[in-house]
Amino acid sequence: MSTFAETVFLNANVITVDEEFSIAEAVAVAGGRILAVGTAVDVSALIGPATEINDLGGRTLLPGFVEAHGHPTAEMNFLGPACIDIRAVVCGSAEEVMGKLQAAVAGAGPGDWVVAFGWDPLLLPDLPAMSGQLLTELSPSVPLSVMHYSAHSSWANDAALARLGVTADTPDPAGSEYCRNKDGSLTGEGKELPASMILMGPAMEVNDKTFNPYLARQLERMAAAGVTSTGDLAFHPGSHGPVRSFYESVEAPVRIRAYEMSTPAGPARTAGTDDDSMFRQVGAKVWTDGSPWIGNIETSFGYEDSRATRAIGLEPGHRGCSNYTRDELLAIGRQYVPAGWQLACHVHGDLAVEMVLDVVAQLQAEFPGADRRFRLEHCGTITPGQVGRAHALGITISFFAAHIHYYGDVLVDLFGARANSWTPVGAAADCGMKFSLHNDAPVTPESPLLNIQVAMTRLTRSGVQLGPEFRIGIEDAIRSHTIHAAWQLFSEHEFGSIEAGKFADFVVLDRDPLQTPAEEVGSIRIEQTWLGGRLAYSAADSPVLAGV
Repeated sequence: MSTFAETVFLNANVITVDEEFSIAEAVAVAGGRILAVGTAVDVSALIGPATEINDLGGRTLLPGFVEAHGHPTAEMNFLGPACIDIRAVVCGSAEEVMGKLQAAVAGAGPGDWVVAFGWDPLLLPDLPAMSGQLLTELSPSVPLSVMHYSAHSSWANDAALARLGVTADTPDPAGSEYCRNKDGSLTGEGKELPASMILMGPAMEVNDKTFNPYLARQLERMAAAGVTSTGDLAFHPGSHGPVRSFYESVEAPVRIRAYEMSTPAGPARTAGTDDDSMFRQVGAKVWTDGSPWIGNIETSFGYEDSRATRAIGLEPGHRGCSNYTRDELLAIGRQYVPAGWQLACHVHGDLAVEMVLDVVAQLQAEFPGADRRFRLEHCGTITPGQVGRAHALGITISFFAAHIHYYGDVLVDLFGARANSWTPVGAAADCGMKFSLHNDAPVTPESPLLNIQVAMTRLTRSGVQLGPEFRIGIEDAIRSHTIHAAWQLFSEHEFGSIEAGKFADFVVLDRDPLQTPAEEVGSIRIEQTWLGGRLAYSAADSPVLAGV
């Protein structure tokens, strides 16, 4: 008996992103997977009496976008009902930010705790200098916590510290610190994620009633941006059970590949025990250094003497440091790599990059043979030479190129001429690396098409072009958010291209990115998102603002 398609897409401009980057006009789907790709004639034999026919009217069909570096189980909290959104992308002024905080404190009841996410003195330079003392002045009795938009730093007032039980005698969490004054007293700031997240208190707390709605809303936001699969690179091992239950109870619109937050104690789970196509763990994440926006990245050069440098509380010439020594990082790798986990290393500073490359070379010598796919994340000040060395070592990079759009103008203020080589994506393309682009949401909103535009143009918001020699072409840019991102997640056999046998994960666009001027690609409209042959998002029915 012939197998008929459940759904057929006809009259489409199908950018398959297969090995040849071929273009087709029709796709047949059954059982959540792609049956055939080709011409209308090729798939006509698969059309049966019950087949649903979708005539796309010449619109473009792409593989669903893959966000190689996301944080859905954290973002669901930071952009959830318990947290005030004060990001510069949603607040137009410092006055609006401070007004939101003051109103929340004034409206707090007994036992309440006010938490806010997105403090951004770079894009909102009129904000006051943040400190625990400032928050105590704003709220002497109601606990108040505020997180920097990078998530690498948080501040808490005296009432919040007391509620948490964090004192001057509290040990620093591994890989992070509670900042202290010269006399040893707490400043109210926590740097790096373990300490930063602790200070956020209830923002990180969910329960049986809130977990599923929070995560569902977050994945709906991602689907509205055309994302069908995402890495979760700050995954708490304790969330494994709730996330598994979520996927068993709902038809989720996005697949997750999790990376647990690494600790010196080693893996919380055994590798190879997950095979679910919707949700599984593939690796572990280590924060080698911090954020360029708070000054804790390890570089061979200092910050410039500029307004932007002072806006983030740094002195000209400041240089940060890594969160780990070489031996400490090597010890973490020795816990996870032989256990079978992929290791993804957050790293921005060029000196921190060099340390990671040395450590990976050592780990490969000690544990040879396996397909490790070591990852470097963000890579703001990585040099072209280091990109080449990484590729020679078999390392892959996920670039945070969206920085150029959102923060490119202040990058020049912070780092001078070095801003031109920020996230040198073109160097990765030139050496043949399989790399990806990402938004690191909620740091910047999920927007794969804008990332593609930025990688092709390297234009800041004001129109300044940073390092045009590091631009890439449209095919490389599309691969970076589809098949190459899927490869980084060990999922290229499941999604990332439109080929027979893979999941029917698609995005429908109102324009063809191959025929759109590079500087306009980010404005292409997401019309539909499909996951496993099921409509997961339609702009006509669900006018969701992705990432907001």
